This record gives sequence, structure tokens and C-alpha cells, in this order.
Amino acid sequence: MTITPQIQATPTLAARRHRFSAFLIDSLIFYVMASPIYLLPAEEVEASDGSILADYLNPYAGDPNWPIQVAVTVLLAVYFWLQHALWGQTPGKRLCRLKVVSGATGEPPGLRHAGIRALVYPVLTSAPYLGVFLNVVDTLWIFGDPKRRCLHDVVAGTIVVDLEGPGRKGFGGPGFLLGLGAILAVGVAVALVSVLMAR
Repeated sequence: MTITPQIQATPTLAARRHRFSAFLIDSLIFYVMASPIYLLPAEEVEASDGSILADYLNPYAGDPNWPIQVAVTVLLAVYFWLQHALWGQTPGKRLCRLKVVSGATGEPPGLRHAGIRALVYPVLTSAPYLGVFLNVVDTLWIFGDPKRRCLHDVVAGTIVVDLEGPGRKGFGGPGFLLGLGAILAVGVAVALVSVLMAR
């Protein structure tokens, strides 16, 4: 009797456009969920003495509302950390049929690796003056890496795979379009409510 060893199929790496679509969906979901934080009373910010570029590159300098920005950044990291650790997917990745897995095991990354992955982005972007540049490096890393990984994937030892396999076209089919439409509708509704409350 011959026992044939089971060969694990090589996972299909996620297309860059699908990863970008998932990121857009997750960003919309997160900022709609976090929008009440921006409705908290905030101190008036005086006009800056520096240039617009300097303010953009070092956003926390002289901003009395920096705790709000830090809170949103922490919540964003937790949003990605817990979902990737537990399921390997966020709502955006589910709609786009993608999954974050350990590059070594092919399983969801777990709390430690998902935590590392979730922390790279806020740590890079919060660096004064270099944050914007480091964020661009993190994002563009996907074009030079043979496994289509962003820098945060390289640091955490993760890859993003396509659950539908090779040959998929479009952005995930009807489920993606339905989800994107629903998210955009909720976003518009929240924006309208915010405008009406501001009056």
C-alpha cells in the first residue's frame, strides 16, 4: 500500500488592486465608526507660524487636540490587529475575498504577528517629518516585493492571499459592489447628519 503525501497548494497572492480596494473599504468603515470622536469638544487651533508643509509633515506640533488624533490612531491599530489575529480578515478583505496569513504556516497570523503588523503603520506615520515618507515607502514596497507584501507584511512575516485563486477578474464580484455601495451610503448619511448637527 502506497501512501501519497498531501501537497499543500501554493496560495494565490492577492492582487495589488484588490488589496487597495479592501483598504479603501476598511478606511471608510473605520472612519464612519470613529466619526463620533471628532464630534468631541475640541480646543480652537490658532494659526500656525510655520509653513503648511511643515504642519503637514509634523501634525502634532502645537496642536492642542493631539490626544484625539492619537486616540483615532490607536483605535485604527486595534481595528486591524484584532480582526487579523482572529480571522485574518477585516470587512474590506472579506468583501474582496482576501485573507492575511502567516507566511510560514498559512494560518491567520495570531495576536503577536497581527499586533506587529498593525503597529508598523501608526509607528511609521507618526514619526515627525519622516512619517509621510515612511508611509509612502510602506505602501510602495508592494511593487518591489516578489510576494506583493507591503513593508508591514515583511516586518510581521505575513502575506495576503486571494481566496478565489488565480484568474479572478474585477474587484471581487457582486459582493464587493454591494458592500461598497452600502458603505458609501452610510458614509454619505453620516456626513449629512454631521452637517445638520453643525448648524
